[in-house]
Amino acid sequence: MFCNQTAITGQKAFLPDAPCVAGIIETYLAHSMPRSRVEVAFFGGNFLGLAPGQISDLLASVRPFLNTGVVHGIRFSTRPDTVTKDRLEQIGTYPVSLVELGVQSMDDQVLAKVNRGHTRKDTCRALDLLGAFNMTAGVQIMAGLPGDTREGVVQTAQTLAVMQPKTARIYPALVLKNTLLARWYQQGTYQPLTLDQAVDITSRAYGVFNQAGVTVIRMGVHVSDAQMGSILAGPWHPAFGHLVLSRILYRQTIRKIQALGTSQVSGRIQLRIHPSRESRLRGDRNSNLRRVEKKFPGMDFRVWPDPALAMDQVKIVKIPA
Repeated sequence: MFCNQTAITGQKAFLPDAPCVAGIIETYLAHSMPRSRVEVAFFGGNFLGLAPGQISDLLASVRPFLNTGVVHGIRFSTRPDTVTKDRLEQIGTYPVSLVELGVQSMDDQVLAKVNRGHTRKDTCRALDLLGAFNMTAGVQIMAGLPGDTREGVVQTAQTLAVMQPKTARIYPALVLKNTLLARWYQQGTYQPLTLDQAVDITSRAYGVFNQAGVTVIRMGVHVSDAQMGSILAGPWHPAFGHLVLSRILYRQTIRKIQALGTSQVSGRIQLRIHPSRESRLRGDRNSNLRRVEKKFPGMDFRVWPDPALAMDQVKIVKIPA
């Protein structure tokens, strides 16, 4: 109801046959470049929800490349409710490197409201089954769904983090043409997150996953210029992930300044950061610095590149008058 795969990929939905899959792989391999590992990904759909014969045909099309060693693994996305013992036994002879579950939320009320068709229990069962089959799991969650809140998204991340998937993707909900969400938006019954709200919520979910050792491999949806016309509303930004990581550094900076104590929050302050993270600390068009200066108007801030610091560490140094 909120996903228009044709709009977001720029391609009409179709199921490739074996020659098509083989042709795509061969075209990719024909490009000369150093590669330590090659994987075939079946994304943008519900892989385990396909008919058993279709799954077998798609996997068989990859088999010759696996046998010669030019392809090393297979990964795919699927709905939690399609992960069953029978399906995992069917694909068990293939080197499946990652199964990404389109979880979206762990709140059953939110899932029901958006007609997702699966429940929190389905996700828990899917993660347990993947663990029992020694298959690595990834999760995809969404911020800004109808009926959800900032606390709800953080709770979803916390619940999933406990179950230790290897990876996570965090997407802000966008209003795409020809979806039920678009109808609700046009009727005035749904209001998407602002960009600032989406960045804030995503940064908090990222923090939960990061602290639990779950690697966040994507934040925000990639949309090409040609596909921009499909977005009616919502918090899209071409560098959404950068905004999120910048917000995290901003909050770290604020905490460390406040830790100085009120008697020391004045005068000249160096915000030290690894050179590769300077733009992230400054924020989009120096927005972080402006926010810090507004919060602490009696201070004179200067960003100081320091290669001795860890990549995402901010060090606050007060300069004597």
